[in-house]
Amino acid sequence: MKIEINNEQLILEAAEAEFLEKGYKNTPTTAIAKRAGVTHAMLHYYYRTKENLFRKVFMNKVRLLGEGIGQRIDESLSFEETVRKLIEAHFDFIRQNPRLVNFILTEVVHNAENKRILIDELHSKLFGIFERFDKVLISEVLRGKIKPIKTIDLLVNIISMNVMTFNILPILADVIPAFPSEHFDNLLDERKESIVQFTLNALRV
Repeated sequence: MKIEINNEQLILEAAEAEFLEKGYKNTPTTAIAKRAGVTHAMLHYYYRTKENLFRKVFMNKVRLLGEGIGQRIDESLSFEETVRKLIEAHFDFIRQNPRLVNFILTEVVHNAENKRILIDELHSKLFGIFERFDKVLISEVLRGKIKPIKTIDLLVNIISMNVMTFNILPILADVIPAFPSEHFDNLLDERKESIVQFTLNALRV
């Protein structure tokens, strides 16, 4: 049993690495099996198809994202604290999974089947969180505590700033000669706090 569990996990980890490095289309199951150190027949036994593997990888990532955000959004928190936790949870998720962003953009947005898989998983894991946050935001607007804004607009703003941070900063680190690479983690921490403050200042009346 332990060997079976180990093999199944090895295949899943190899699939994730291959998908993120090469893309869904350019990743044959034979490459996944080789990376996992198992036979192709064994991969087929556990997961049957490449689509099943892809879905499993995505389910795990979306689950981690949903749990990370859900655990930080507490009804006892103030609105500003909720916004901070939301930004930080999303930022930290990208920080821990930097290659996932480009993978989503290239493999999901332009592929109808992959997009459906992602939407199904996001809806099941994150819709409840979205509903709770939407109620809090509407309440704050009605009380005159923040400027009128739709929840979807606020979320798009947050996602855009977080994602672009991880697309732009590595480029700047390469093109600026004096850029202290050893301080990159500190720069990310500063950027995260900057996004929090920028968002809250834009919402305040």
